[in-house]
Amino acid sequence: MSEEDRTHRVRKSLADARLVEIELDEFPDRIREVKQVAIGRLGELLQKDTALQERRSVAHSLGTLSRLEATLRTDADLHKQGRSSQPATPNQAPDKQP
Repeated sequence: MSEEDRTHRVRKSLADARLVEIELDEFPDRIREVKQVAIGRLGELLQKDTALQERRSVAHSLGTLSRLEATLRTDADLHKQGRSSQPATPNQAPDKQP
């Protein structure tokens, strides 16, 4: 299999899993979904005495997802504040008000 074929297969897999080309407003929901899956998997792994490396990997992934979620939330809050602080109509000089 050529490198181009492998690249195509990887991109198709990512697209099928909806991990690429996610609409911006879908990110928070997708992050929550992935976090739930990761939490479930971590719960399974914690019941076993094996798979220490996988536990660490899943825990690290959860931390990364939480930071991403917080960043998106902060960005959304800043965007909302920016819109709400702008007047709906342009300010007029006091001497030109009707």
